[in-house]
Amino acid sequence: MNFIDIIKYKVNIYLMGRSKYDGLASDIASTILNKWIGDKNKKVSSIFLNRVRKDLEFDIHARLFIVSDQNTGFEVLDTTGADGRDFDDDDTYQTPYIIIDFMVDRELLPKYWSEIYFYLCDVVRHEIEHITQEGGVIPNYKNGKPGEDDSFQRELIKTKLLPEWNYYLLPKEIDANLQGLRLEAKKRRKPFIKIINKYLDLQALDIEHRDIIVERWRSRAKEIGGIPNF
Repeated sequence: MNFIDIIKYKVNIYLMGRSKYDGLASDIASTILNKWIGDKNKKVSSIFLNRVRKDLEFDIHARLFIVSDQNTGFEVLDTTGADGRDFDDDDTYQTPYIIIDFMVDRELLPKYWSEIYFYLCDVVRHEIEHITQEGGVIPNYKNGKPGEDDSFQRELIKTKLLPEWNYYLLPKEIDANLQGLRLEAKKRRKPFIKIINKYLDLQALDIEHRDIIVERWRSRAKEIGGIPNF
């Protein structure tokens, strides 16, 4: 196998992996949405999933809070996130996990189910990316992904000792945002830049910081490869 063939082989392996996680995220999003739709008359719909594969293992806890408050609209709650570690802060073993908490005004349903699905695809793919950024006994970490511990920087941002916009420049968040928003754009059949702008429009960012974020994302997208130009 010559040098060019080796490069092509490695690129194909990478793209296959990305598509594989896209398919996994889509399947999880569909499973969650179907459960939530079936529980549409409840105040809270909850589902637990476990995914075990040769290259990946994690749990998913997903809840939809259906409220009767016209001021609520739709919201991805702050409790949404992932912990890719297999040992917690007390050094107790755990299965890496994803938490998804959404809230929606009952008046928006059923028309809003399709929107919820698109957001689910983004969030699930985003959080799967975080799962693949952590190493441990469970071999979830994938080569080339940012794996450095950024908990100190996150704490500084959380306590406002660092400006909040720095959150979008954390290497782990850059990759997760790129992959999640890319899948959302694919599902919506919209240009990637439109989905990026829609997401950033919802954040409290001034123009200068937003431009820095977009440029950093664009630079990282070129390093990753296979990300649509924006």
